[in-house]
Order: sequence, then C-alpha cells, then structure tokens
Amino acid sequence: MAGAENSNKKVIGLISGNGSGKTSLAECFLFNSGTVNRLGKIESKNTVSDYSPIETKRGFSISSSILHYKWKNYDINFIDSPGYMDFIGQSISTLKVVDGVVLVIDAKSGLQAATERIVEYLLQNPKPAFCIINKLDQENIDFSASVETIKANLGLNLVPITIPANEGEKFSGVIDLLLNQQYNYSSASGQGQKSDVEAAKKSDAENFHNGLVESIVETNDELLNKYLEGEKIDTSSINDILKSAVLNCKVVPTFAASSGKNVGIDIIMDYINSLMPSPLEINNVKAKEAGKEADTEIELKASANGPVLAYVFKTMADPFIGKLSIFRIFSGTVKTNSNYWLSGAKTSHKVTSLFRLQGKDQQDVSEATCGDIVAVSKIMDISNDDTISSPEKPFAMDKTAYPNPTLPKAILPVSKGDEEKISGGLSRLVEEDPTLKMELNTEIHQSIVWGMGDLHLAIIKENLKEKFDIDVTMRAPDVAYKETIRKAVKTEYKYKKQSGGRGQYGHVLIELRPLKSGEGFKFEDSVFGGAIPKNYIPGVEKGVREAMISGILAGYPVVDIAVNLYDGSFHAVDSSDMAFKIAGSMAFKKGMAEATPVILEPVMELEVTIPEKYMGDIIGDINAKRGKIITMIPEENKMQVIKATVPQSESFNYSVDLKSISQGRGQFSQKFSHYDELPGLLAQPLIEKKKEEKEKE
Repeated sequence: MAGAENSNKKVIGLISGNGSGKTSLAECFLFNSGTVNRLGKIESKNTVSDYSPIETKRGFSISSSILHYKWKNYDINFIDSPGYMDFIGQSISTLKVVDGVVLVIDAKSGLQAATERIVEYLLQNPKPAFCIINKLDQENIDFSASVETIKANLGLNLVPITIPANEGEKFSGVIDLLLNQQYNYSSASGQGQKSDVEAAKKSDAENFHNGLVESIVETNDELLNKYLEGEKIDTSSINDILKSAVLNCKVVPTFAASSGKNVGIDIIMDYINSLMPSPLEINNVKAKEAGKEADTEIELKASANGPVLAYVFKTMADPFIGKLSIFRIFSGTVKTNSNYWLSGAKTSHKVTSLFRLQGKDQQDVSEATCGDIVAVSKIMDISNDDTISSPEKPFAMDKTAYPNPTLPKAILPVSKGDEEKISGGLSRLVEEDPTLKMELNTEIHQSIVWGMGDLHLAIIKENLKEKFDIDVTMRAPDVAYKETIRKAVKTEYKYKKQSGGRGQYGHVLIELRPLKSGEGFKFEDSVFGGAIPKNYIPGVEKGVREAMISGILAGYPVVDIAVNLYDGSFHAVDSSDMAFKIAGSMAFKKGMAEATPVILEPVMELEVTIPEKYMGDIIGDINAKRGKIITMIPEENKMQVIKATVPQSESFNYSVDLKSISQGRGQFSQKFSHYDELPGLLAQPLIEKKKEEKEKE
C-alpha cells in the first residue's frame, strides 16, 4: 500500500526571478485543487505562500514556503522559492530536495538574471523541468518569440505542450497540442471548458503539434526511425516517450498560462501528475555511510520500507515556537517517538513531534515517508544540511554548496547595551540562512554582517526588529588602515626624571628601517659592552611594541618595520624596566616621525565573471576605483573572467555596483591581497579627521 501511495506523490519546486508570478501560481494550485476556498492575491496580502509580516508588507517572497495539494488522486508537495537574487540561497536549497522544477517566466519582462543563475545551478545537477510562460494576458506578447529567446539563452530544449488560443488582454484559453483540444476560461474558477480548436488557430496548432512530435521522437531512436519512414505514431507511444524524455531531462515541457487570471493552470496540474517523477522514479540518492571512509559512497533506491534517509534544507527561527527544522525524506519512514541520527551533531535524538506545513500553518502527523516534506521542532542540535537517518544505519549526504556573501556592513545598536541581543538575534538568523555570515573584526572593533546584497541586509535588519525587537543601523565597515615608514633613521631618547628619592633613567639609541610588505615587526639587540644591562632590553622592546599599537599619523597600528637597539646608557640606582620601556616607546615615536611615515590601505583581489558585452563598463569601473587589471580570460558562452586588485575601501559596495552594471548577470569573489600606500590626497583628510576626533575626546 505504501508503495502505491508513494508512486502518486510529486515533489516540485517553483523557481525563477522576481515578479514572474510564482506565488500567484502557487495560489492557483491550492485554489484549483480545493485546498483553499478563495484565490489568494499578493495585492490583497492574503496569500498562503507569502505569510510573514515583512512579505505581506513588501509584496514579494523573501523566504521559501512549503505547500501541498491533492489533484486527481496525486499528492503534490511543492516549494515556492523567492525570486530576488539576494535570496538565491533558498532556490539552491530547493533544487537540492525537489524531484522536479517549474521555471516560471514573465512573458513581458522575459529572462531575468536570477533565472539564468538558477538554471546554471540546475544544469550542474539536472532534474526534470517544466517551463511556464506566464502573464500572457499582458499587451504586446509573442508566445513563440518568448519560447525561442529562452531556448537560445538558457540552452534548454523547450517543447510547447500548450499554446495560447489568444494573446494579450483577450487571453482566455489554451490549446493542448498533445490532445488537440482547446480549453476556454470564462472566470477565475480555473476550470477550462473543452472545445474544438478555433479555425483561426488550427494552422498554428498543427505546426506546434508537428514540432512537439518531432522533439519527442528525436529522443528515441526506434520511434525516430518509424517517424522518418512515415509511419503514424500512436498517442500512447508518444506519451510514454515524452515522460521518459522529461525524466531524462531531454525535453522541457512548456506551457502558456496566466496565473493572475488562473488560465491554463489546471492543464499544467494534469501534466505535473503525468510527467513529473514520483519519489520512486528519481535516480538513486547518493550518501556516505557515516563512520566509514570518506569515499565510501552508496546509492539508495527510494522506498517507504527502506533505510531512513532525509535531508534538512531549511531552518526557521521563531521567538515563540522555537527552532523549526524542515526536511525532505528521500527513503524510509520517519515516526514520532523514535530515535534518529543527525549527521552534524553525530548523535541520536528522539523525534517527539512531526509537522506537515502549509505556509505558516502546521499540522501534526505521526509519521512521514519518502516524498514527504515535514518539520521537527525544538531539537537544538539539528542544523541546515544535516542528514537524518537511523542510528543502526547512519548516513551523511553531501552538503549544499552556497555562494559566499559579498556585501559587508558594520552593524551597530541604536540603543546602548543591545550588543548581546544583536549577537543572539543574528546567530538565530544565520541558522536560518546559509548565505548570511557574521564576524567580529578585532582590527576595527566592529561586528560585521555579510549578505548577498542591499535587499538581503535590509530584510535582515527588519527581521531583527520583527522577531527579536532589536533596532540596528548598518553602514560600510571601517577600513583596517595601518602605518609604516619609508626610510631608515637613527634616533635616541633619554628618559630622565628626578622628583626626590629614587628617580627614573633610561637612555636608548635605536635604528628604524622599513621591511617588505607583510613581514610584520622585527626587534634586534646589538648593544655592545654592557651599555644597557640585558635585563632592561625586554622593557625597551615592550615599549616599542606598545608604541606601534597607535601610529603617529592617524593612530593606526604600525607594521612592516624593524627596530635595532644598538646603544644606550643606564644609571645604577635610577634605571628600571619602566624607565627603559618609556624610553623605547618615545624613541620609536620620535624616530617614526623622521622616517617618512605613510598610511597603508588593504588591497583586495577581485575575480569577476561577466558576460562579454559588459567588459568595457566593468574595466572602466575598476579603474575608477583605483583598481589594477591583472588578467582577462575568455570563457565559454561569451563570458569573461577579470582578475584585478582594488583598495578595500572601494570594494565594500562592489556587489551592488556589479549588479547595477551587469544587470545582475555578473558574479565575483574577493580575498585579501596585500597592503599598499594610501595616496597622499586621500591620506591627508583621513589624518585631519582623526586629529579632530582625538581633540573632541
């Protein structure tokens, strides 16, 4: 019985760029199936999918939603993922756990950078996919042109299954090319009324039908030979080969629709049932046997009665219900009041409750099996990317590779004393979002939060307020400037103090010389003949090191300098460690002032991948940021990889600038390269600013 139930399940993900109509499509699925009794609308702020206060206020998805419906004896679990590039990590986690993908394209705005990026990830690990050309009720729409543009740009073999019976504001029907049947929609009920194909569309429908049959038979040699020999291909053979072609990712069935008017959606739901794979039809799932050699990999065939294998792909931090961990079951059956092994913690935990999710609503279930997406609460040891399995047969699936966040912001409390609250709240949000990072930068003494873009960090700021009642401000981080010298000098300092009783006396002669970038600090002792007793020399070094904490120009740490203590004198009664420490510190500051001091700035190495057509603009922008081009390497698909160095002060906002220049199609990574001298025109205002701050203090 369980096998039959699992064969009638589907696990799909709705993914694409923002504004394509994914959430509206999700609402149509739920409404058409009778799961809900009203069709939710984004503008009415009443959708099942976008339920958080921030989503309803902003009018777009910021977090993936777990939903399900039943349609003609099939149980469909699906995930509605956000479309903005800043939240692409959620689309990547969706791709990890679904068996089929539904790409939703706005017919008017066409391909978006986020959709292109998602398809890149999809092609790395291909899965059966549908493409929906949505919003065909807009003016000046050309369905055929949209299909051809997507095929050319994404390299996907799009094969129309339905085409519009009419386009633009009159769009109210679709033609099913496989069945040679037209479906007309007179209201938002979502139920198409069958009719013969209109005479005006018969020629188009026939041409599309022939193209459909050709695309299908091309995936099967035996069928192709029959077709070329002029034999008539029966409908059942075409349907069987079409499903095989979809499962093997050879064709992408494409549909005409308007999720806003609920036109053509019921036909798509039928084809999800017939063409998308069940959990029992997917490729064997790869996992490693925990506790054995790292390369001991096995493949599990999905089965309700097989060993338990589930993957945690989403965590929700809620101040009221606590931690909610959501996972997809690939094999076996998970039951309440049973123990399961967690790959991250490497321990077993008892699952006391399971929830089936419908947006924000939770339904208790006693068990879940392969193809189900369920959640468990209040297990603190469970994390994103954990594998859940039985203690008797523990497994670990490969973790999801997420892009690194590229936009840093210093995060500061609005109210004093909120630092610990900020740290606690951010830690909870980092648990939810693998593309969010936080660090305490000890060089500049700031807490830094790294996100995927301005929108991502703006939502983090709102979440801190919404979930944890913490007000924060975010700004560009301070730059970790340093100071050094450019020439060698010799100097001396005599510290002599007499105030009745025992005095203070320390006399040092030191030489300062610059070191190469990155060499740090060297202290040498070449005192000859006991001019300074050995026991006072560590005091001199300590004084120098303390002076280096704050340079003489703007108070930044001093680096890449060598100090040689070569002479001095002492007093048998008045000399002490403290006297020589002060003498060493003052001698260093005096010498540094004479050694052509300069300010150093950190320089980052960028690696930028962009479409070729943006090369000129990117190079111009890097030059404007005082950057230097290192290499330019052409890659496949008219892409270019540029390596360059850019001062850190100019690179903080680079993710925003690159997104603007390349219309979201550029990618980059950065890492620290070296320190370089800050130009005098920039150094002088910095020095004056630091002096003003010191005077105010």
